This record gives sequence, structure tokens and C-alpha cells, in this order.
Amino acid sequence: MNSLTELLFASNVTATARKDHHDVYRPATGRIARYQVIVSLVLGLSAFLTFSFLRVRYPKIYVANFNSFNSNYLHSTSRRKLPKIPAKSLFGWIPIVYGISEEQILEHAGLDAVVFLGFFKMCIKIITTCLFLAITILSPVRYYFTGRLDQDYPSDSEDEGDNMAKRMWWGVLDSENAEGSYQHFLWLYTAFTYVFTFIVCYFLFKQTVKIINMRQAYLGSQNSITDRTIKLSGIPPVLRDEEDLKRHIESLGIGEVDSIVIVKEWTSLNNLFNLRKKILRNLEVQWVEYFKRSGIANKNDLLSANIHPNLGDTINLDERYSDSPQESPLQSPPQSNTPRSSIIEQITEIIEQADQGLDDSTNNLPLLNDELNCRPQINKGFLGWFGPKVDAINYYTEQLEIIDKEILRARSKEYPATSTSFITMKTVAQAQMVAQAVLDPKINHLITNLAPAPHDIRWENLCLSRSERNTRIFFTTVFIGILSILLVFPVSYLANFLNVKSISRVWPKLGELLKANKWAETLITGLLPTYIFTILNLIMPYFYIWISKRQGFTSHSDEELSTVSKNFFYIFVNLFLIFTVFGTASLSDTSKIANQLAQSLRDLSLFYVDLIILQGLGIFPYKLLLLGNLIKFPLGSIFWCKTPRDHLKLYKPPVFNFGLQLPQPILIFIITIVYSVMSSKILTAGLIYFIIGFFVCKYQLLYACVHPPHSTGKVWPLVFRRIILGLLLFQLTMVGTLALQKAYICASFLAPLPLLTLSLLWNFQKNYIPLSIFIALRSIENDQTFRNDDQENVWQLNDRTLDERRELNKTYEFPHLLDDLDGPLIAIDGNDVLMINKEGLSIKSTQDFEQWD
Repeated sequence: MNSLTELLFASNVTATARKDHHDVYRPATGRIARYQVIVSLVLGLSAFLTFSFLRVRYPKIYVANFNSFNSNYLHSTSRRKLPKIPAKSLFGWIPIVYGISEEQILEHAGLDAVVFLGFFKMCIKIITTCLFLAITILSPVRYYFTGRLDQDYPSDSEDEGDNMAKRMWWGVLDSENAEGSYQHFLWLYTAFTYVFTFIVCYFLFKQTVKIINMRQAYLGSQNSITDRTIKLSGIPPVLRDEEDLKRHIESLGIGEVDSIVIVKEWTSLNNLFNLRKKILRNLEVQWVEYFKRSGIANKNDLLSANIHPNLGDTINLDERYSDSPQESPLQSPPQSNTPRSSIIEQITEIIEQADQGLDDSTNNLPLLNDELNCRPQINKGFLGWFGPKVDAINYYTEQLEIIDKEILRARSKEYPATSTSFITMKTVAQAQMVAQAVLDPKINHLITNLAPAPHDIRWENLCLSRSERNTRIFFTTVFIGILSILLVFPVSYLANFLNVKSISRVWPKLGELLKANKWAETLITGLLPTYIFTILNLIMPYFYIWISKRQGFTSHSDEELSTVSKNFFYIFVNLFLIFTVFGTASLSDTSKIANQLAQSLRDLSLFYVDLIILQGLGIFPYKLLLLGNLIKFPLGSIFWCKTPRDHLKLYKPPVFNFGLQLPQPILIFIITIVYSVMSSKILTAGLIYFIIGFFVCKYQLLYACVHPPHSTGKVWPLVFRRIILGLLLFQLTMVGTLALQKAYICASFLAPLPLLTLSLLWNFQKNYIPLSIFIALRSIENDQTFRNDDQENVWQLNDRTLDERRELNKTYEFPHLLDDLDGPLIAIDGNDVLMINKEGLSIKSTQDFEQWD
């Protein structure tokens, strides 16, 4: 730890001797950073050791993709052939995860995981190269001329501090030779701004080419239904019929259509299924309560109760459940002692209540031979508190029958067609050509796009009319804009606590106290802002995920990409630019933006060093703990996990959301590059951050989490554009840094650099974006043709891609038109579940429960 501290903060040796200047005392940066390293190491090591222990104790949580409950979950199944992690070894998982290759990640976790982890690997390469040049060339030369290894924190004198340090080093306060030599030294800043920009662009385009080549080879070799399907929007009313639309498409001579599904306004049917879901849960809760009252605690009790003559030894209703490695593979629904009135929800008034036939229906249900007083009862009135008491199981069974009959009637009805359809072509090549073609000369007519994967579609939004969807988008955008403006105020207030001068301006008494107490100043100005910043960065992304779900996106991948953009905008504008501006500068004079931005960033260098250290050493290891997923187990068993279906969902692996995980690393990389010329400390901290982050994210993506959205690497253009934005900010900062030191000629030589950077962005948009979205026709294998069901089954026996395995037997039909109307689930046995239908008891696979999330 001492060597790490010395490496990170060797350049702070001269800072401890500083005096108060302009009524602003700046604490020794080395001391604050040393405290931050110690605190972060304690947090990180405790989280790492805790995770290593919990992973052994609860493998079904922390190696969820290998959990027996998820053996048929299609997003977990693909990871089954990954190297097994030793069950008893605390640290045996480390070499296993380290040794997994990029090809294995692509095969088992998909293209999106490769792109995400590839960003971390690229950042490690860039920062390592820049750090090597900074340590071997830039810092020694700077130390020779200024006596400082880094030039990131502000000098004692805001105008002449650097010159004073330089002259003291040379021993000639008024030496014109020293002044001229120092001006010559500043040309090194100009040169290294070009060097670091070229390094970033080289690795950025190299990674882009690698992703494109991998994407073209990967997608071109498969023949999934997604690759053969396009989404057509803006269909005029005259073509909103499957046969008419098929004839029209084929008449254009762009390919042969295999099938067409026109999306209709199925909102009412979707609402019926949402209502059925609530009724079904109420009925399952009553069944669990019924078994509990009847003393059914294990499989022997159930078998002796004669609920069905042919169950065998497959059912286990044990009330206890744990997650130790020694536990039985037969799991059971968790039970609860919560009073009956707190867990029963009455059905809404949409369903017509049936007042007769409840007693008669008892004979048709597969109930135990019990006494009536053993059966749970509820009140039929408001909220289950008033009205006559009835048999709860019979009551909800009757309501389930009513809603099922209503669903069957709703399925037979004709619904108005929307302007959207899914068109599946015979070959992948035809679909790619249609997706890039302009089909109609009228504006907003027959607009083609590549279709999302069937499991990726958000049908509840797709069934909305265009006006409803546009209304949602409009109000969500307005709300986000207003919120972004409102968030400026708390962020700007927090920025006042970055130094004593700004604190004294808004809170004079506190400022005087901090000037008199160095320890208090270290805590308030050095450590506290980084933790508050981190808390804000942890809370707000969840809000943007929540609001993106209500914006009306038609696929989970589009929703996720939008969340990435929203969260990055928030942390970049509100938690970086606003924070920087209000912390140390005022941009009232737009002609001095570069100067003031450079001075602000220099004043905030200590804050960003502390932030990167905290995020890398302290916070990243805590992500391994999956605290949200871990906390839901004790809370879930008490409050909401009351049925076998709840138990299945409890062990389902959490979703690795790019909207949560990607924006902050992009910002950290931008901050690292912005300070790259001035600070080797931040380069070192950034390198540590990305090394730890890569390892943590690699483990989670492969073993603990899943990534259901199907964007096939389309997040990379978002990353590319934001890195280019960071380069422009880096160049602007260096112009201001040189101008602050009166090196105007050096600064002027940086003028071509932003133009060159923008030209690279234009080149990317023109030549690389199409290959990042579509599949080139030359990449598509020539033998890809449509196969019938029998051929498909044989073909799937071969080693195909992850997407093909996940989309086996999938269609673009509206799921609620095909879903089985199963009865309540009453028990779990490995990969099977026991359900009660009208015909009696039936066994079903847990794989079919994915649709009920």
C-alpha cells in the first residue's frame, strides 16, 4: 500500500510546504490522497473478501447462471459450458475468470458482452501507453524545469506560482534564460497533446475495426429469425393486411417474403393478461396457505394426502429453503407468517363477480380430503375486509375461470391494425437489402428497420398507436429537460464545498472553522465531496432507467441504449461540467472559456484523483456483492416471496444493464485523458480503475448476471462519439492551460487538432456506422436459406451461435395470442413445476416461466 501511495502521489512533495494565499488554504494533497487510498483499500478489500466467502456459501446467488433453477433459462443456458468455478475455494475463481478468452465470451455471452469488455481493454491499453510516456518523458522533463513531477494542482499564486517554483528551482528569480527555457518546455505540452490524441484515436479506430470484423463474421455466419426479419413502419391503411402487404413487398422485386405479422392494437388483451397475473398470484398464495394449514410440509405429506395418484417422488413442499452448497436440489416455496389480510389483493371491478356456483365448483377442484375449517377464507367485500366470507381457493379459481373465458373471447376478436409490421424474408441477404432500401416516395411511408429479436420486443409499447407513443416520448423528454435544469442547483451547492474560499463565501462561520482546523478541512473539502458525488451517481441512473421504461420504446435494446445516453448526459453535464464550473470558475466571459475551464480542472485535480481512487479501489469490488440481489432474499421471504413462482424469480440472475454500468467508465476515461498531460497520478488511478473494473464486469457478465437486450454491439457508436467529445474537451483544456502560462504561440499550434478530431468523427459516421448496424452482403454465408421445422431441428444440433440457440422456435406472433392459460403453480422440483389445471395436476418445465417476468 505504501508503494502504491508513493507511486500515485510522489509529485505532491512540494505541496506540503504551501502557505495560505488569497485567504484560501489548500490542504496537503498528498495527505488527503493517502487517506483516500487507505479508506478505498479498506472498503475494496472488505468487499472482495466478503464476496469470496459468500460465493462459496451462496453459489446459487453469485454463480446464478449455473443455478439448477436456471438450467432452462435461455439467457443462462448459453453459459453452461464455461469453465466451472471451484465450489470450495475462496479465490479459485480468479484464475478461471482471468483465463477465459474473448472467443469464449463471444460464444457464451454474446456480442454485446464482448463489446462492453472490449471498451475496458481498450482503455487499459490507451492509459498504459500514455502513462508510460508520461513517466519516462513528460514528468522527468517537467521536474527538471519546474521542480514538480505533475502540474495538476493550482500553485500558491494564481498568476505567477509556476514561474516562482521554476525560478526557485533554477536559483535565479529574475533570470531571463530561465524564463525562456520554461517557455521552450511548454512546447512539450503542445507536442504531447498531439501524441495523446493520436494514441487515443489509434486504439479507438483499431477497436472499432476489430468490433466490426467480429460483428460481420459473427452475424454473417448465422441464420436466426431476427436476421431474416425487418420491422416496417408507416404502413398506409390500404396495405394493413398480411396478404396485401406481402404482394406489395414482393412486387418491388427485392426478395421473397416468408411470413408477415401486422401488429394490432392488442392493448385490451394485454390488460386482461396483466389482470390474470394478479388473480393467479392471489390463488397461488391461497394454495400455499392451504397446504400450510393442512400440515403439508414435505413430499411424503403431499403423497399421503392423495391430491393426485401418479405424482411419484417428484414433489417437495418443504417450508424451509436455504442456499448452502449442501442443500437438496429439491427446492420449495418459501412460507411466511404474514397475516392473511396483508397478502390478499382483491380483484378489480373489471371482472364480473359470479355469486353462484362457488359451492358447486368445490367438487371439480383437486383438493385434499380435509375439513372445511382448514381451508383459507376471505371476505368478498372491499379490500377483503368486508362482505360475506367465502372459500378463498374456490373464489379465486372462479375468477380465474372468468378471466380465462374473457381472454378466449378476446383472442377471437378482430383488432384494428397499426402501421407497424414484422416481415420475415427467405434469406438474411434479402432482409439486409430490404432494411436499407427506400420503399416508398412518400414521407414517413414504409420505413424499414432491422427488427429486434422476438424476446427483445416490448409488446405493450408496440401495441400503442403512433400518437400515444409520440405523446409518451414528448412528455418524457420535457420532464427530463426540466429535471436536468433543476439538478443544477444541488450540484452547484455541493461544488461550494470543494475549497475553503467558496465555503467562506456561502457559509462564513464554517469557513473560519475549517481554516483553524486542518483535519476538518481535509474531511470536508478533500473526502466528503467525493462520497456525495458517488452517492448521486448511484441514485440517479436508476431513475433514468425507470423513466426510460415509460417512454414507449418498442424493444429492450433501444430502451437500454437510451438509458446509456441519458445517464451519460446527466453525469457529464451535471456531475462534471456544472460541477467543474460552479466549483472554481465562472464562465461569464465567454472569450475566456478555455482559460477558466483549464483553471477549474486544475483546481479540481485532487477531487478527481480521489474520485477515481474511490470508484476503482472502493466501489467496484462492492459490485461483486450484488447488494440489491442479496438484500432481496431476506426481504423477499418476509414481504413478497410467498409462492413457488416467487421462489423461481428470486433465484433468477440479475440483469447486467449497460445503462447503469457504462456511462461512468466513459466519464472516468474522459477525465483521465483530460488530465493525461498534466497528471501522471490520474493516469495511474485511471489504469487501476479500468483493470479492476474489467475483471469485475467480466465475472458478472459470465457467471452472475445476464444481458437479455439484443443490440448486437450497437452500443459501440455511443461509446465512440463520447470519447471523441472527451478528446475535444481535452484539447480545449490544454489550450487554456497554455494560455494561463502566457504560452499563446504554443496554444495556437493546437488549433488544427479539434478540426482533425471532428474529421475523424465524420469519417466514422460515414464509413463505419453502416457496418456497425447492418450485415454486409459479402459477410453472409451463401448456404443460408430458410429451413422447415424438421430441417431446423437437425440443423440446431450443430454448433451454432448464441443468438440462434436463443431464438430457436421463436416467432414474431403476439405472445398473449399463444400463451397457455395454465392454472396455479403449487410446487417446484428441479427443472419441473407442478401446476393445477381444470383437468387435474400437470408438470411443466421452468423454461416456460421466462415469459412471466
